[in-house]
Amino acid sequence: MSDREPRNFAKQMMADHKHDSGKLSGRIELICGPMFAGKSTMLIERLAAAKGQSNRVIACKPARDTRYAADRIVTHDGADILAERIAGSSDLLMAAQSADVVGIDEFHFFEMRLVETCEALDNAGKRVICAGVDLDHRGQMFDVMNAIMQRAGDVVRLTSTCSVCGQVATFTQRMVKGDDRIVVGGTGDYEPRCENCFVRDAS
Repeated sequence: MSDREPRNFAKQMMADHKHDSGKLSGRIELICGPMFAGKSTMLIERLAAAKGQSNRVIACKPARDTRYAADRIVTHDGADILAERIAGSSDLLMAAQSADVVGIDEFHFFEMRLVETCEALDNAGKRVICAGVDLDHRGQMFDVMNAIMQRAGDVVRLTSTCSVCGQVATFTQRMVKGDDRIVVGGTGDYEPRCENCFVRDAS
């Protein structure tokens, strides 16, 4: 699929949905917060509830996230759901074309263009549920998370428990070296921290 095709494909999807239902009823929801806050768990719960209401549901995850399973969203506690691996907008549009509800985990892994694609799905009458870490290891908002937050009709910001003092944690401390904003990892690589215990990485 070429660079121009995803946008055209989204327009066609919207036209088809209008023809089928006569109206649009999409929405974007965002679940955000630090690591180990239960974001993926809430995403899985929302997708399961939607499926229980006879919706066609698809779950998606970044292709490069293979920490627990290549074809499943897996929480740190071991709950899981079958998922499509996507690398970007084209993959998301292909996966979502036959779904009523689309879940996207680790949204902060993706490029800004995915925000536009989520808007297109919303306009096509689909419910899009995004989950991801909002602040990076320097305490700065991921650009893609800030953008999707501006467009979401429902935003839930979860918290965790500080691994140092036990207070409410809203930050994620990276425990391994790395200059990139995105370093795939889990327990041992990151820790939830409160504002007082969080050490801002200036590297």
